[in-house]
Amino acid sequence: MPHHDFHTSWLTMTYNEKNKAFDMVWRTDTEHLETVLNDLQNREIYLENTSVENHIPLLNKYIQLNTTLYINAKKQLLSVELIEVTFAETIIHFKPLKYRKKIKSLSMENTLLQKQFPNQKNMVQLNYRGKVSSMLLGEEKTFDRIVLQ
Repeated sequence: MPHHDFHTSWLTMTYNEKNKAFDMVWRTDTEHLETVLNDLQNREIYLENTSVENHIPLLNKYIQLNTTLYINAKKQLLSVELIEVTFAETIIHFKPLKYRKKIKSLSMENTLLQKQFPNQKNMVQLNYRGKVSSMLLGEEKTFDRIVLQ
């Protein structure tokens, strides 16, 4: 298991006005993600660009167990579309999340990586119609809500 002082991940949600959908990307440490997937699957998982397609179902399962996203109080499903792996970082691209109505609130429960890394911080950034809002989740605070005017 990796040992260092802090652990962070970054989920960016950018609303594409033309497509009426959120483009979403999660960036995290490759070694940390492998650790949590190993624990979930109870076997060694190695994320490499040549094999990441095989891990999409496992990654979807892990994300669904550890995140809940609501837009206007309606639950949304995150689904992995593409995974990019470098030595240190894994970038997960989600399938665009269609949403045509005006967004009044966005809330998320997020415990990604926190069981194995108690000092994990998960940043969620929302880019919506020229405004940027964010949540910082971790430790005791695993749920937050953004209210848009």
